Amino acid sequence: MAKKYISLRGKFSLAPIVEGVVGAMRELGNIPDFTLEITADKIEHTESMSGDDTTDLVLYNTTAVSFSGTIEQVDADNLAYILSGKNVAVATKTVADHDLGAVTKGQKIKLDGFNLTVPTVTDGASTPVPIESTKYKLDAVYGTIEFLDDLPKVVIGYTTGAVTHTTIASDFGAEYALFFEGIDKISKDKVFLALHRTVKTPDASFGLIHEEFGSYEISGDALGDLTKDKDGALGLYGYYTQIPKAT
Repeated sequence: MAKKYISLRGKFSLAPIVEGVVGAMRELGNIPDFTLEITADKIEHTESMSGDDTTDLVLYNTTAVSFSGTIEQVDADNLAYILSGKNVAVATKTVADHDLGAVTKGQKIKLDGFNLTVPTVTDGASTPVPIESTKYKLDAVYGTIEFLDDLPKVVIGYTTGAVTHTTIASDFGAEYALFFEGIDKISKDKVFLALHRTVKTPDASFGLIHEEFGSYEISGDALGDLTKDKDGALGLYGYYTQIPKAT
């Protein structure tokens, strides 16, 4: 009998599902590992006639399909997926006369924005007098100001740059179709996997310090799609296809 082994590589994509409509596929980048797990609740029936109490029937009552994997590419969309958040565009704005009150030496304050331009730091008098730059340290990129001296009053103005915030743990339950376009390294055959409906679990670990390349574990569940025929070609959860070579 001919031996059949497989060693798969390939590309994963997500397609958002909005009001039951599957949107465009978005490739996730390099996924070094991905596992599909199928589980079921098993109910066993034991006969009591033979004297050996054998199991003579098994009922699989509830099935479930889950997945886990690792994402290495951290673009804006993948970041939102990892953090179960949303990408929110924050427009530029001008802040005038923000009164910080009295400040002390060594005090560091986060201002409301990033990439600050046109900063003004004054004493807040009726006729404002600029405070010498030797008395504070402004990090315009991070939007922080650290004071190097005690000051009775500080009023600051600035213009912020446009940025995108990715919220954390704010978008649970978003549904995606998941696709795998794969190739068997041994036979060079192409394979395809589709999960009709998936939701990512909220659990996540997001490392901020890396000795090597950052990578992030994801996991989730496939949901049954009752619009699909269980006994047909598409399955309730999804399907896996080995695509024959064209002749």
